[in-house]
Amino acid sequence: MNIALILAAGVGQRMRNAGLPKQFLKLLGKPIIIYTLEKFEESADIDQIVIVCHGSYIEYMERLLRFYQMKKVRKIIIGGIDRQSSLHKGLETIESLGADLDDIVVVHDGVRPMLSLTTIKENVRIAKQYGCAMTVHPVTESVIITDSDQVGIADFKNRTNTYSLTAPQSFRLRELRKAYEGNRELEYKGMPLLDAAMVYANYGGEVHLVKEQNSNIKITTPEDFYYLKAILDLEENKYIFGL
Repeated sequence: MNIALILAAGVGQRMRNAGLPKQFLKLLGKPIIIYTLEKFEESADIDQIVIVCHGSYIEYMERLLRFYQMKKVRKIIIGGIDRQSSLHKGLETIESLGADLDDIVVVHDGVRPMLSLTTIKENVRIAKQYGCAMTVHPVTESVIITDSDQVGIADFKNRTNTYSLTAPQSFRLRELRKAYEGNRELEYKGMPLLDAAMVYANYGGEVHLVKEQNSNIKITTPEDFYYLKAILDLEENKYIFGL
């Protein structure tokens, strides 16, 4: 069985918005979180969905799921104090629902609605084969890595070998549970382990990449919101005009 774990418990402080959290903001009349969930509803590779939600919006989420007829959602739970605690609560819930330790957990952000069905399929395939899959996007500009305000030639990195992390990240449940049990501090040499793949790698797991090419952006700022709106407008116009 393949279970999507959707993290949607944030309050969107960087959106500079005093109203709804960003995952509930509407584009073309539909909340962002619904665009995201529809991809997993449509995917033949996903059997169930568990949503981690902010406690104040559980009932609102339930109303949205009924209105948009989300059939695969098995459970909505209240999130933790941060991303990692929310993820850990999600894993505990998945186990409590009877998941097998060989089942695949596909962890995704509720505010990344533009992922493709191919990306979901590849995540599941690679996670089944190797235990872990991490979605990345090739960078398009040159990159430097430095801890100061000046650089040498060794600090410039070949962009053909450089990627940004997106989502989803997928795991066999057994391996991910072991990784969290073995990483109590959730940091590596002073660097916080911000997501599941970092925890998995720090535990000694081998992370395998899923390389995507589409604009699988995360809606974090007002600029991201309007960028997504433009993408959706473009997709709608392509459909209307048969492009």
